[in-house]
Amino acid sequence: MEKLKNLWDDKLWFKILVIVVILALSYWFGIIAILLGFILFIYAIVTVIRKYILKKNTRFKVRYILLSFLALTIMGGYGYAQTHPEEMEQSRIRQQETKKAAETKKDEDAKKAAKAKKAEDAKKAEAAKQAEAAKQAEAAKQAEVARQAEAAKQAEAAKQAEAAKQAEAAKQAEVARQAEAAKQAEAAKQAEAAKQAEAAKQAEVARQAEAAKQAEAARQAEAAKQAEAAKQAEAARQAEAARQAEAAAQAQAAAQTEQNGNSSGYTRDSNGRWHRSNGQFASKKEIAAAGLVW
Repeated sequence: MEKLKNLWDDKLWFKILVIVVILALSYWFGIIAILLGFILFIYAIVTVIRKYILKKNTRFKVRYILLSFLALTIMGGYGYAQTHPEEMEQSRIRQQETKKAAETKKDEDAKKAAKAKKAEDAKKAEAAKQAEAAKQAEAAKQAEVARQAEAAKQAEAAKQAEAAKQAEAAKQAEVARQAEAAKQAEAAKQAEAAKQAEAAKQAEVARQAEAAKQAEAARQAEAAKQAEAAKQAEAARQAEAARQAEAAAQAQAAAQTEQNGNSSGYTRDSNGRWHRSNGQFASKKEIAAAGLVW
């Protein structure tokens, strides 16, 4: 097998010999060649799927497989036709009979179709006639409906005109009522303005009276305040005079006591304590017996 592969790769005459032998076999065995050609065609499809869809490596190239398929098919068909003319004739006769039967069936189908078409045309004509009658009846019905609609429209127009007339009258009455209401509102507004002006005038008078009253009260309060201040000043002056008189009396009494103390031999220090002539503290009894104030 390795030698045949090497011959195929290295020798051109071996390739030509193999191709000639295959073509000769295809000529003499046409059915087998055609069968092999179809097998190669299927293998070519599988190779395309493996190479371009599944992305797998293939052993043979697709174009070579397709060329082999075409060569086997063409040579096998030609060889079978040359080596089996009687079968080809029978096949041609069968094809002619099949074609004739197909044409006969086609003619019968055409006759049946023409008959069916004629019946269909008659049916359509009858349907068109009925449709025309129905159309005329519908047109008459629509005309009656249109007449009734026109009458209803005219009645509606008259009704709308009457309604518009009544609405206009109501509108004018409403305008008159609004004018009267506006007139009364203006009068009420003027009366309210006069009332407010009178109230403002009275409020101003009351305010002025209240201001005068408050001024008088303030004046009286100020006078009372001044009198109270004078009274307090006089009381303070009298209290100060009494205090000064009391202080003078106390000073005089202290002087008198000091003088008496000095005459009795007792002396008084700055803290108010009495001492004997020898400098010792004197008791309260001694001071009282001497007629002095402790």
